[in-house]
Amino acid sequence: MKKIILALFILNLTILSCKKKDQEPEPIPNPIPQEEVIVADETKIMDEETRNTISSIDTSNYTFTFSGSSAILDDLQIGDILVDGPSEMAHYGYLRKINQISSTKDGKTIYTEAAGLTQAVKQGSIDFHSGLLRGSQLERVVLTDGVSLKSIKGTDFTVFDLDYNMDVSEGININGHTSLSMDVFFKFDWSCSCMAVPPSIQIDTFASGVELNQSASINLVAEAAVGYEETISLASFYFEPWVFSVGPVPVVFIPMVEVIMDVNGQINAVFSTGASESFMGRIGIGYGPQNGWDGFAQQEFEFDYYPPVLELGLEVETHVGPEISLMLYGVVGPFANVMGCSKLEAQVAGGGENLWNLDYVVGAQAEVGLKIDVFIFDEEVSKDFCLFEHSLMHLEGESMENGIFWEYPIDGNWYGLGGDINLKAMYTGVTPTKVEFLLDGSLLATINEEPFEYLWSTQGVAYGEHQLKVIEYIGSQEEASDEIGISLLNAQWEIVDLSSLGINNESWNQDVYFSDANNGWIVGGDGYGFSGYLLHTTDGGANWQKTSPSDWFLRIDDLLFVNEDELLTTTADRRVYAAGAWDRQYGYFQGDDYIVTFNQLDIYGMAMNPNGFVEAIAYDYLDEKYYIAQANSSTHELTKLTPITYDYEGQGIAPSIHYRNNFGIVINLKDDSNPLRQFIMTTVDGGGSWESKQLNASGITREDDVKGVYFVNEDKGWIVGRESQGYAFVLITQDGGQSWEKVVKEDVDRFSDVFFLSDEEGYATVNTWNSNGIPSAKLYHSMDGGHTWEAVGLSERNFPLKKVVFKGPYIGYAVGWTAETLRFSVGK
Repeated sequence: MKKIILALFILNLTILSCKKKDQEPEPIPNPIPQEEVIVADETKIMDEETRNTISSIDTSNYTFTFSGSSAILDDLQIGDILVDGPSEMAHYGYLRKINQISSTKDGKTIYTEAAGLTQAVKQGSIDFHSGLLRGSQLERVVLTDGVSLKSIKGTDFTVFDLDYNMDVSEGININGHTSLSMDVFFKFDWSCSCMAVPPSIQIDTFASGVELNQSASINLVAEAAVGYEETISLASFYFEPWVFSVGPVPVVFIPMVEVIMDVNGQINAVFSTGASESFMGRIGIGYGPQNGWDGFAQQEFEFDYYPPVLELGLEVETHVGPEISLMLYGVVGPFANVMGCSKLEAQVAGGGENLWNLDYVVGAQAEVGLKIDVFIFDEEVSKDFCLFEHSLMHLEGESMENGIFWEYPIDGNWYGLGGDINLKAMYTGVTPTKVEFLLDGSLLATINEEPFEYLWSTQGVAYGEHQLKVIEYIGSQEEASDEIGISLLNAQWEIVDLSSLGINNESWNQDVYFSDANNGWIVGGDGYGFSGYLLHTTDGGANWQKTSPSDWFLRIDDLLFVNEDELLTTTADRRVYAAGAWDRQYGYFQGDDYIVTFNQLDIYGMAMNPNGFVEAIAYDYLDEKYYIAQANSSTHELTKLTPITYDYEGQGIAPSIHYRNNFGIVINLKDDSNPLRQFIMTTVDGGGSWESKQLNASGITREDDVKGVYFVNEDKGWIVGRESQGYAFVLITQDGGQSWEKVVKEDVDRFSDVFFLSDEEGYATVNTWNSNGIPSAKLYHSMDGGHTWEAVGLSERNFPLKKVVFKGPYIGYAVGWTAETLRFSVGK
């Protein structure tokens, strides 16, 4: 079946030159049946009687709880498909296939998985034109910080203004203004005959586009050699569902428009430049069986610019425009991404002359296609092509001024006192006769030839803030200069020995946490799961004392800081205890009875969600399944169990959970049915609902070990682990786990934990033991967002390091086997 539909698209994806469209879609949705409708026998369309028996729907995985009975409910079997339109319990309706039924004395609990429309309808069609999306149809609008909605005129979805001024990466700033006025339209014509073998699916028409009136200005300022590539969501518009019928089967489409800005480019030096343009026109994309994909564009535009101050080279594109899609039962279907684009290119002219060239181009580009999983296939067909492009400005052979600029160190950063800093300067224009580096007004060094660099030893330099200045000379005359400020701090890793507390080479330090710069805790025990301990520091980790009972026998594996009055721990037998209440498991009194919160559950790690609830990975040893268990941190009552629907007999290491504000993620999810993938679950509403999805990372399979996870904000995060081939990997996401970039570290066996202080600086531990007796580094440091890693020299040892944590930039701690722990601190 996949091959049939893929062949259909390959035969018809003929890219034509851009041309105007003669016909516009009709303004009102108008579904037209094309052929007789045949509904599958297993399709169960919910009636009012059955709908009234539903007591709850967990929309994170569409688990239905029924109380009572009905003719449909009593006859349900595994493999049946439940279909319904929008309701209070399921706003977008549902199309779900039953995979498990549990009966109780009060009713039934039904577990489901995603189903395809072509499974429910064996023959049918739908054809409609949407016309304009009306403002009255808007269900909600989500705006990114810095974006303000100016107006929604009349009943049409039209105008908003936005301003942006953002430091998108270290050394590059983009600021500007965009005003968009748009009308959005859809046309979709689909039919399916699934009675034949193989089935026949026909996409007759899909058209989507915008009437766009755009004015924009961009200004870009960058320092040094930096690269940036990002997509920024500016605003998302969600519309009320459209409900049509294919015979008796309700089909729910949800229109959505997301306004996005793409910024990508490579900047090779310092520059400041800008341009502005305005655009009016109609741009869009359409698909038909005769002509394939066809772009259409009518445009007119104006522009102005101010001459740039440019050094060396740059290439930057900005795109601001709408991504338009239809969702089927909330699942993405046909899509079109049509954007007005601005491209600014500049480079130094060749031949050794002090000249530069610049081009400023505007236009529109599109990505179009169909995600076939709407129809239960696992293919995607898409195509990128340009709708139109027009050069607004071309400058050639312009002269460039002389200048000198700091390349390193970075203005405003702090550096370790006593180390070496390589001072680097870059110039534009005529080659300097000499370059001077000054510290606080005093000469450090004079460099008379390229490269203009100087290795500066900070031994003996005063602690604190300093001013660095670079001056270029042409002949004997001072031509230009640049000045920055840095701070020198006594920042270093040191070994803290815990052997005086009875910790030895048989001890496993399992977890560490700091609530502030002074107060921290370490937990652990021996390798057999006994001799547990809880250690506490009040001086930033310089000194520790044991606070757990002297006769406590179970190893303590995990820490969760709830508040100043409550610290939760898990033990080697997977039970939860509050520090200071070691005589009973975590729970609460109900009258005279004491209720254990996580009764009959093994707990494998905990996190706090932003709403004050404890979220734990729980294994129910009665039904042999994993759950996300939620408990009220004030009352200690268990409030919710969310099933983890993935099940792998060889699971081994349990899943783990992590939160950053409202974003939560569960990793290390594997399933018997898919050896080539791993999975994650994410929440964006603080645990209110969870979404299950593939871990969209190249080459990560069920055989690989996913170990640690950390997010620095709700979008950017890292996962670390070990590939089955025997080396460490790092996965990096910029979009809240939707997609991941993979980095491998082949000279390291594995990474087991990760912690980032910022978007760029982070640490990872190596939880392996050197059986050959040759010490190796167990702690690695990254200064570029996880793309490259360098060993921390003091961490060379035979024994593993398991956990690393920081409290702000000045206090860090790493623990593992043995009494030797690592402490990072900053002093004078």
